Amino acid sequence: MSALASEVASAIPGVWRGLGQARSDVESTGVPDLDRALAGGWPIGALSQIVGRMPGLGFSLMMPLLARMTQTGRPVALVSPPYIPYAPALRDAGVDLDHLLWITPKDRVDALWAAEQMLRSGAFAVVALWSPPLEAPIERRLQLAAETGCGIGLVAHSTHGTAHSIAAVRLQVAPAPASLQIEVARCRGTRAGARFAVRDAEPRAA
Repeated sequence: MSALASEVASAIPGVWRGLGQARSDVESTGVPDLDRALAGGWPIGALSQIVGRMPGLGFSLMMPLLARMTQTGRPVALVSPPYIPYAPALRDAGVDLDHLLWITPKDRVDALWAAEQMLRSGAFAVVALWSPPLEAPIERRLQLAAETGCGIGLVAHSTHGTAHSIAAVRLQVAPAPASLQIEVARCRGTRAGARFAVRDAEPRAA
């Protein structure tokens, strides 16, 4: 990249100029292998997807981030999780429950509205939404809301969904004995395709 192009790129928020380098506009996932695959962690001001065959699979990947944010007094929100969050397990994982909001909207329309408003507000460090695959216009609205509020949007699906997602990160997860298999299907600014396993410590529903 030329000096002029580099200078222009550095002035545009969200533009990443190299592969294989740690980014500054991310929050660590708390999983070293995943941080390396995502060039540092979950992107701030963007959507990331966790896609698995079973509802709730991959929640353990969110836990270190939720714990770190709540311990520093930054609110996080869980929108329409498929199971009842089990407070003792969350507390044992380091989540400060005083800074955790769990909401169960009556339908998908309300869930999407709530997630968008919370992301846009800037009041929440992380908004995690469980939903069927998002239609392109809805995904763009949530992405714009995350950019506006400078938050981290995590969207969990139990199906593969569309191949044309604009999400900055898409992880495919699958269960394995005592571990969680992860494939980085998409990661804006770096190469996808990394595969590895992490120890599974999924908090269970009540």
